[in-house]
Amino acid sequence: MKQLVFAVLFVGVTTITYGQYVPKGKTSKAEIALQQGKLDIAKAEIDEAFKVDNKGKVTSSSKNWYTRGKIYKSLYLDDSTEFKNLGGEEALKTAIESYNKVLEMDKETSSFVIFANQDINQLYGNVINKGAEAYNENNFKDAYQQFITALIVQPGDTTALLYGGVSAQQAEMPDEALSCFETLVENGDANLDTYKTIIFIYRTEKKDMESVLKYVDLAIEKFPENNELVQEKITTLILMEEVDRAKSELEAAISKEPTNFLYYYFLGYLYDQQGDRDGAIENYGKAVELNPEYYEANYNLGVVYYGKARDILSELNNLPLNEFRKKEQEYVDKASEHFKESLPYFEQAAKIKPDEDVQLLETLQGVYIRLKMTDKADALEAKIKALNGQ
Repeated sequence: MKQLVFAVLFVGVTTITYGQYVPKGKTSKAEIALQQGKLDIAKAEIDEAFKVDNKGKVTSSSKNWYTRGKIYKSLYLDDSTEFKNLGGEEALKTAIESYNKVLEMDKETSSFVIFANQDINQLYGNVINKGAEAYNENNFKDAYQQFITALIVQPGDTTALLYGGVSAQQAEMPDEALSCFETLVENGDANLDTYKTIIFIYRTEKKDMESVLKYVDLAIEKFPENNELVQEKITTLILMEEVDRAKSELEAAISKEPTNFLYYYFLGYLYDQQGDRDGAIENYGKAVELNPEYYEANYNLGVVYYGKARDILSELNNLPLNEFRKKEQEYVDKASEHFKESLPYFEQAAKIKPDEDVQLLETLQGVYIRLKMTDKADALEAKIKALNGQ
């Protein structure tokens, strides 16, 4: 698992002095209390200051807003138990609200704007680093909460949303993960992996194929040259049994990329599922032609021919006894032609995966027996037993 490492740079917090200014009023008292570490008194004084009516005009000053932000920032960052009940997310929200008011009121060159930005960066770095630490300690729920808290400081922050989603996914909180990742999509900040993760969660955990299709389409819109997404859409349509739509997508994909063997394989699969063996054979065959090492196309093509042979033998077995005796050889010969057609594809599939698919080897052995290829059938028998541990 990758560890999260964040390097958050910010200018050190500067304590502002105001020359020979003689403190008067609630804001000044609050600032003195803050400097003395009396955070409860500082909070009480600044809260009173912001209750003053319009005659006092206290809240019209960026200095007052900045002082309020400093006090609530200190409450949020304080690790002691003494002021624990005064901190938390509400203190963070109030600090950010105050700093943002400073940024709104003053020019960029204002000292209060510079200091407010420094404090915002400090708060952001504090929360993000707490999230990274929790993540690295496998405390994924705590990590998620920290990254979400960072959004109070920097709404829509890409880093917080991305790692918040990753943490939620690790904590098996799919709804929370989707909320983070989908916000990245809405903000235009999602990369390809983010789309893939959303698709994965909807497919495997939510079992919501309509949402899978929605985000596949959104991903294709953003990454139109990515063939993997086209394949994902086709697979999704097949799973949704949207056969006509899947065929239409495949035909369009083939017209753009006629040498992509996967598109022919998928089209063959669709024909196969509909019982159209000729269509399946044509497209599986094209997939094999383009990529002889593609296991699934070889195997499925063998299965189609094998199925044609088995159907002929089933017809034979359903004949009345007197007709069975007369036509047995004729039917067997017809079936043998299809067994012969299946043989090279089963053999190629077995060559590609020689020790992985016992069922394939058993089917291939049956074809050898049907075609009276005794030596090959016996050799395969020994291999099948070995793979089965006999």
